[in-house]
Amino acid sequence: MLKRNLAALALISTQIHAASQAHTGELLYQLKDTKNTSSGLVKQFELKSGTGSIAEVLKPSDKQTRRGTLEQLRQDMLKTGAFKFVEFNTVEQEASFPASDAETQWHHRTISSDLAWDYTVGSNDVIVAVCDSGVQVDHEDLKGRVLPGWSLIENRVDNTTTTAHGTFVGGLIAAHVGNDLGGAGVAAGVRILPLRISNSSGSTSMKLITDCIKMAADRGAKVINVSFTGIESQIVQEAGKYAADKGALLVYAAGNQGKNRSVKSYPDYTNVFAVGATNASDKRWTYRKGWFSSGGSNYGQFIDVVAPGHNLYSTNVYSKPTTERYRSGSGTSYAAPVATGVAALVYSVNPKFTPKQVESIIVDSADKIGEANVYGAGRVNALAAVRLAKERSR
Repeated sequence: MLKRNLAALALISTQIHAASQAHTGELLYQLKDTKNTSSGLVKQFELKSGTGSIAEVLKPSDKQTRRGTLEQLRQDMLKTGAFKFVEFNTVEQEASFPASDAETQWHHRTISSDLAWDYTVGSNDVIVAVCDSGVQVDHEDLKGRVLPGWSLIENRVDNTTTTAHGTFVGGLIAAHVGNDLGGAGVAAGVRILPLRISNSSGSTSMKLITDCIKMAADRGAKVINVSFTGIESQIVQEAGKYAADKGALLVYAAGNQGKNRSVKSYPDYTNVFAVGATNASDKRWTYRKGWFSSGGSNYGQFIDVVAPGHNLYSTNVYSKPTTERYRSGSGTSYAAPVATGVAALVYSVNPKFTPKQVESIIVDSADKIGEANVYGAGRVNALAAVRLAKERSR
């Protein structure tokens, strides 16, 4: 079913919910009490047996479709009071853009990660999950850092890539340091667990994102990086809670629409570490879309911290000698793994830290560069975070 869903992502605008976002024609739900669910409720909405996922999938039957729209069905389910959430299985996209004229890895100087490496470059025991398009396992700058991957689309062991996005993210986290190649990760000593959830156009679904977060937590990841849209979804909060209960911090990109997001539309979820993007001048990253419109890092009270995300330089997928092995790019997609790398360094100092302790260390050590509504607690500082981690480990 997942294969069919992804193959049809470009054709699934059958009904649009309040946010006017494309979806798969399915609903995602979680019951408040699965043990005491009445048979009448199961029969009324044609619910299936639970799979143990963060979100169960309901694909409306022909009979349900004839009764009304998908939104009406969603509202009917919510009115019962039996569900934690009922949401559309939305289509999500990679949160990144190409860039040019990058100063090679300027972000290390800005966040003092090069100085943090005097304390730790990251522990081999710390696993960072990358829920993305796969990570090139044999890339010259990632060899030995990438674990056997898994495709949640085909449901099998798989280390192939569908786009270069995941490899770029993986390089920002764990590309080798000091080998005179093109990249250097913030936490080069950690290992990457690549979990593939996107197709060749960089699209995925909310169901796959939350399944990936659960799988990453179950497989022992300490940090889980998601560089896609969808951070505003309540399902992401539930997945983040599951990860936190397993000892993993969920780091999520803030999105690139350049909007000031309200509390109502983008809640400040306690189990989702939201990361916005800055440029080399320590200002919110923005770009011009046209004469009268612009984009850039989303902002608002939901932002926890910001990290460099403009004109970053990292690893690129290559299969031929002529293919560039490194490239530059911009977006909150790439700010998130910079913050993820800092979190991995903190875990490397003390793997017994809880996700809340790691989040607190990153927040408390961040450089205050502007108002909280735009920059959250500030821009991450790897050196200050590692030092604070050592202090709090005593």
